[in-house]
Amino acid sequence: MKRDLPKSAKYGITILITVFVILMIGLVGLRAKIEHDLSTPFTYHLQANDTEDKANAVNDGSVKEGDDYSYTVDISKHWQNNPDTPLMTYGAQYDNTITNNSTYDIVRWSVVVSVPEKNITIDSYWNGEWVYDKQASTIAITPDERIATIQAGDSATFGAVMISRELMDFTDITFSGCRYKPITKYPLFWVIMVLLVAWVTSVVAYIFYRIREENYRKTSEKLNKVISQTMSTLANFIDTKDEDTRGHSNRVSYYSMKIAEKLGMNEEEVRDIGYIGLMHDCGKLAVRNEILTKPGKLTTEEFDIMKLHTTEGGKILSEFTAIPGIKDGALYHHERYDGTGYMAGLKGEDIPLVARIICVADALDAMDSNRCYRRRLSRDVILSELETNKGTQFDPKIARLTLDMINNGEIYIE
Repeated sequence: MKRDLPKSAKYGITILITVFVILMIGLVGLRAKIEHDLSTPFTYHLQANDTEDKANAVNDGSVKEGDDYSYTVDISKHWQNNPDTPLMTYGAQYDNTITNNSTYDIVRWSVVVSVPEKNITIDSYWNGEWVYDKQASTIAITPDERIATIQAGDSATFGAVMISRELMDFTDITFSGCRYKPITKYPLFWVIMVLLVAWVTSVVAYIFYRIREENYRKTSEKLNKVISQTMSTLANFIDTKDEDTRGHSNRVSYYSMKIAEKLGMNEEEVRDIGYIGLMHDCGKLAVRNEILTKPGKLTTEEFDIMKLHTTEGGKILSEFTAIPGIKDGALYHHERYDGTGYMAGLKGEDIPLVARIICVADALDAMDSNRCYRRRLSRDVILSELETNKGTQFDPKIARLTLDMINNGEIYIE
């Protein structure tokens, strides 16, 4: 038989699935952000050696102006070529440094330098390739693998030896590249890590909870089975005092559970009503057999003794507190809704609900069974008795539910 998960387990699974979906959305978002940063180039314009005044720095809006990158050029040495001639030139070593002040690593970067004249010869270069475009008066610089990545807070140095008519001042530098931020530097990454740890911890806790709950369920089922079998055995023992009432307690238990279900009781309450039905007549153990099995009408004295089975049942079950209402079922199941029953003469809803349920179930089985003093009643007579005694012997609501269940086949009577 397939069992539904308890509400607590369903809520737990819902929460775990929800957090997992959030994690997946976070991972997709983080991946999209990294890919966007890697595939979206920026361009930054500045003047070399302008470290004090960044007012002239201009950028395309994709980076913070004036703070993220700086560029310096140092002429570490220079010399004159062909001095005292009209074609005199200068040779110089230009050492360039890009400083990355941002929180991102820079990859796929390049530099384009505007130069003031058109007659330049690049003699040699290092840490990158220098290409001079005479028409555009620019030098394009691409890094080699040694400085292909400029880490956050770090610098890249590269340079060239060039020959020109005069020493050059680099006045316009275009710095382009893509930003790469290590995954651990994204705040979203740490949010995802916290959620992941919480989710894994919750999954482990949920698994242990389900294992413990399943063990508890099995233990509970075993205990309930022991209780049920024990009570059924006791009920059979009680019923054997009268051959005509054999199986009576089990049938009363069944009818009582059907009524409890119709009243909207939960599974545990329905189960307990079944136990109460099994034990409702336990007080008959204190009644002599000749009274229980007398074929004729009981005398007043004998009936008074018979009525004592309710109080005796209450005594027997007085210490049985594990099942709520089990004592009331034995003690009050012969009380009548109009107050004329025994032994306490309770009336209406002053009679405990379990006793009102047992009262109808007990009477139904008594009417549908052979007794030593009469044969079982017909279906029509039983229905008539239940209808007639609503509000007098029986709780009218319970009697109505019982009639409905008989008529629609939920309770079968011969």
